[in-house]
Amino acid sequence: MPDFFNEDEFFEKGRRKQRFDRERMKDLFSGKLGFIKYIIILLVILLVAKQGFYIVPAGSRGVVFRLGKVSSVSDQGVNFKLPMIDRVIIVNTEKIQRFEYGYRTISVGPPARYQDRLEESKMLTGDNKIVEIDWVLQFQIANPADFVVNIPLDETLMTKMIRDVAEATLRQVIASRKLDDVLTTEKEASQTEAKQLIQDKMNELQTGIFIVAVQFQDVVPPKAVQAAFSEINSARAEKERLILEADKYSNEIISKAKGEVEKVLNEAEAYRFRRVSLAEGEAARITSLNQAYQENPDLVLNTLWFENMQDVWPKLKVVLIDDDQDSLQILPLRELLDLTSEAPRQN
Repeated sequence: MPDFFNEDEFFEKGRRKQRFDRERMKDLFSGKLGFIKYIIILLVILLVAKQGFYIVPAGSRGVVFRLGKVSSVSDQGVNFKLPMIDRVIIVNTEKIQRFEYGYRTISVGPPARYQDRLEESKMLTGDNKIVEIDWVLQFQIANPADFVVNIPLDETLMTKMIRDVAEATLRQVIASRKLDDVLTTEKEASQTEAKQLIQDKMNELQTGIFIVAVQFQDVVPPKAVQAAFSEINSARAEKERLILEADKYSNEIISKAKGEVEKVLNEAEAYRFRRVSLAEGEAARITSLNQAYQENPDLVLNTLWFENMQDVWPKLKVVLIDDDQDSLQILPLRELLDLTSEAPRQN
């Protein structure tokens, strides 16, 4: 071994080099670990943001389940839930859903095309007769929490449940009425009662559904008896027409008779008032004359004589004869001769 080789110095250099390498690796590992830590934090933030924030569309509401139970109901807009713990079901609460009974719309057209479902439209009335009713049920979700909890989430099962409850209720309503009433006067009442009863059933089952309307599209008897019902309807319409005409004539006669009665009563009342007024006036005049006669009888008698003579004098023909004049020149000889000549003719 050469003299210049120093073993201690050699090993010392090796140890220093190892310490340098260890410190360098430590610093390098420490830097990588810090970078990985930041990456993990960023990933956690992104995961929380993705899993925690959710958007409820307009016209909908979100039912939040926490560990399998309903925690809250969120409104439309941006909301937050606990990741991996909460679950949200979005429910459209503004959409009016429509179920058709007795038919199905194949194409809205134009022209529109439909397919009959006689097993749904045929119903039994209270008088054991069959009627065919095509109708529509309209509803919307009013309580999303009850709807999600108590209604099957499967579309087929949900549809079947609502359709069966509504159809059974309407059949109950129709079974309480006669066929003629369902076809004519009780149509609107049947719709109203069915709507209320279906709503009561939905509330009892806590479905969260609000019934908007029950509308009859077509109410007809079976085809085999439609001709007979048409004749009955025609006869009923003719009967109602005759009744209306009779009522019109009766009203005219009664109005005319009432007018005549009113006229006679008014005339009688006016005549009574006039006669009473004249009698009262005459009584008052006689009373005043009596008082005046007690005070001055001659004056009253002269006054009465002059009043009566005022009615007599205009009818008299007065001839004044002066003894000094010729009376023939004063008398109306022509009128006297005319009266004398007319007398034999009348005889």
